[in-house]
Amino acid sequence: MLWIIAAALGLRLVLTLSHPGYLGVDGGAYLVGMAATLGNDPTGAGFPRPPLAPGFTLWPFVELLGTDIGYKIWSSLASMSPLIPVYLFCRRIHFPRHRGLIMAFTVAILSLDLLHGEMIVTGSLPLLAFGFLGTAWWAMGRLAEERTLRLTLILAVSLALIPYINQTTAGLAVVTVPVYLLALRWAHRDNDPIRGNLPGLALGGLLALTALPWYLDVLPVTGMLAYPGPFMFLTHMYDSAWWQFLIAWPVGLYVARKANEEWLKSLGILVCLLGTLLVFMSTDETVINVFYRSRYLLAIPWYICTAWIIGVRVLPALRWPAYAPALTLTAVAVMGFGYIWQFNNQARYSAMATPATAAALDQIRGYGDDRAIISNSFTLSLWIAALNKVPSPHTWTWHPPRRFVETDQAVRCLMGWVAGCDPQEAQLQLGAGWVLIDTRFPAYNARAPGIYLAPNGPDLWDVTGETPWLMEEYRWGTTIVWRIDTGEKGS
Repeated sequence: MLWIIAAALGLRLVLTLSHPGYLGVDGGAYLVGMAATLGNDPTGAGFPRPPLAPGFTLWPFVELLGTDIGYKIWSSLASMSPLIPVYLFCRRIHFPRHRGLIMAFTVAILSLDLLHGEMIVTGSLPLLAFGFLGTAWWAMGRLAEERTLRLTLILAVSLALIPYINQTTAGLAVVTVPVYLLALRWAHRDNDPIRGNLPGLALGGLLALTALPWYLDVLPVTGMLAYPGPFMFLTHMYDSAWWQFLIAWPVGLYVARKANEEWLKSLGILVCLLGTLLVFMSTDETVINVFYRSRYLLAIPWYICTAWIIGVRVLPALRWPAYAPALTLTAVAVMGFGYIWQFNNQARYSAMATPATAAALDQIRGYGDDRAIISNSFTLSLWIAALNKVPSPHTWTWHPPRRFVETDQAVRCLMGWVAGCDPQEAQLQLGAGWVLIDTRFPAYNARAPGIYLAPNGPDLWDVTGETPWLMEEYRWGTTIVWRIDTGEKGS
C-alpha cells in the first residue's frame, strides 16, 4: 500500500511542479485567505475564510519554499487526503480472496480519479476536507457497532476540523452526516446506532460551531455570493453530471439492498444521495458549491461500493479468471493516462496567473504603485490581490451580487464599455491605476460564459485598447497592461 501512496504522490508532484507558472484557479483565493489569516492582507479581496482554509496549513509551505513551489507541493499533499477513508473502509470489507490486492487496486484507482485530477488544478482544499468527512463516515459506521473513546474522538475531531478547512465540505457534512446516520438506523435491525454516535456527533458539532463567525458573510441568500436568478434548478442535459447520476444510482441501490454489513448498506444510500445532488445547480454560490462538489465527493463512497461489488460478488462468481491481473493493470494504465490528460487539459485553460501575467505584475510593482489593478475575471483578481497586495476590481460573467453592482459599473466604465460615463469618477471610486487583462478570456473554451454587459464580437479588447484614458504599458502573449490616465490626481 505504501508504494501506491508514494507513486500517487510522486505523480502529483511531477505534474504540478512541471507546470509553468502559478497553478490553477483557486490558488489566488487561497493565498489571499492565508494572508488574511496571518494579518497581512490589505486588499479585503474574496470572502472570509477560516484559519485552516488553507491559512495555517499552507503557510509553512509558502514560507519555506516560496509561493509557487510551496503552493504546488501543498496542493499535491492535500489531494491525497481522500485515500485515507477509502483505505479504512476497504479494510472492513470481507473479500473472499486477494483482499490486499483489491484494497490496493481500489486506492490506486481513486488516486487516479479524473475529477480529482481536475480538482488538484482548480483547488485541492475541498479534497483535503473530503478526507476528514470520509473518516467521519467511517467512524460513524464503527460506532454503530462498538462504542469506544478512540472512535468517538475520531468522529468529533473530524467533524470539528471540517468547517475550519473548507466551507463547501462543511455544507456537504451538514447534508451527508444526518443522512448517513438515518441510513445506519434503517440498516441496523438489532441495535440503535444513534446512541453510539451521539457523543461524538454532539462534541464534534459543538466544536464545529466555533467556526460560525467565518460563515456569517457567506450564508445562502446573504448577498455576498447570491446572484440574480433561480435559487435551484437542474443542470443542462449535456452535462456529464447525468452520467454520474446514471452510474451512481445502480451501484448505490444494489449495495443498499444486497450488502450484509449495515455500514456498507448505508454507504449505498450516500451514493444515491450524492448522485442526486450533483445534477442540481443554483445562482447562489454557497448552494451551488454543495451541489457541484457532490460530483467530486461521490468518488469516495462509489469506489468503496464498487470494490465490494467486484471483489465480493463478481470475481468469485467468475472463479477469478486468469485475465484478472492483466485487466487490473490495464485499468490502472487507462486511469493513469486519463489522470495526466485531465490535469494537463485543465491546467491549460485554468491558468490564471500565467508567466506573462506574473511578469506584468512584477513590472507594476516596480513602479511602487499601490493603487488597484482592474482585471477581467474574479479568479484573476484574487491572484493579483495575492501577488501584488492591492485590490483588484473586476468584470463579472453574470449580473453581479447586489453589493458589487456599483463597482461593476465603474469597472466597465474604465474599460470603455459604458457610453457617457465619467471615467474620472470611476477611477476615483475604485482607486485604480491600472488595467490588466488576459485576452484568452472570456473565450478560453467553448463552454465559458461571456462578460456581463461587455460589447459583442471578437474585438472586445480592441475596444478597450482604443479608450483614450488607457495607455498601454506592457504586452506579452495574451497579457496586456494599460495605465489609467483620466486626469484624476495621481493617475
